[in-house]
Amino acid sequence: MSRKDLLLSRVIVEYLRHKEPIGSESLKTLMNTKISSATIRNYFKALADEGLLFQPHISGGRIPTLRALKSYWYKQLDVKSVIEVDSMERIKEACFLCDVFCALCIEQSNRLRDVRQLDDNTLLLSFEHLGITLPFSSALERFLHELKGLEIIDVRKIAHQVRAQNLLDALSCVQSRNLTRFGVGAILQAYRHNSDEQSFYSIVDGSVFDCLESGMYCEEVLPKGYIAIMQDMTLATHPDKKARMLCIGALDRDFTHFYEYVQS
Repeated sequence: MSRKDLLLSRVIVEYLRHKEPIGSESLKTLMNTKISSATIRNYFKALADEGLLFQPHISGGRIPTLRALKSYWYKQLDVKSVIEVDSMERIKEACFLCDVFCALCIEQSNRLRDVRQLDDNTLLLSFEHLGITLPFSSALERFLHELKGLEIIDVRKIAHQVRAQNLLDALSCVQSRNLTRFGVGAILQAYRHNSDEQSFYSIVDGSVFDCLESGMYCEEVLPKGYIAIMQDMTLATHPDKKARMLCIGALDRDFTHFYEYVQS
């Protein structure tokens, strides 16, 4: 890591902890570095010119921009690993401690076993636990045959991707989804001045789990200044069930602390 990147990273870490601008003298002391305050100020100017630092007041310290925070989290967080959590209570505590929203989706296994035509007008989808019927279509039959053996959560994802709304509506009848939410105030903050009601309700009602893969999302999913993190998880109380966690908060929330807390 270059000296400039190291300084930026430390500014971000301190800002996440204290939510206050940091000056060159304070940063020099915190880092216990031989770099002079004047040199740090030169780096500050270069980072500001790149749109990564901002000086709220002329004589004050610097804070990271939304662009810098977004880049920091994309580098810092490992969303491909499976989170291991002992209890939902730990997640609840972390949400209120760090001011973030979490939705936990726990799915009961229910694989698509068979697809067959009952008559000229009806198509039967047989799952492990229940079955549903749909109006017959040869194209739909061929499509669903390709999905045999998949879990219903994966069938729903694919149905969402191809915008098969009638199929999605029918699948809701055989899907057993346990949805738990914590820290709803954080999601309300995100949409306080945003009129995208469809995005808001998809998060609250859990349908967002049908359309987002594991990963990080910003403006493509949320209002500016916020980040969503979708990740697979294992919960000690439901070790045999497929579970995922969606975490949403402002970019200046300390997600490192959040994940350390829920997994400690």
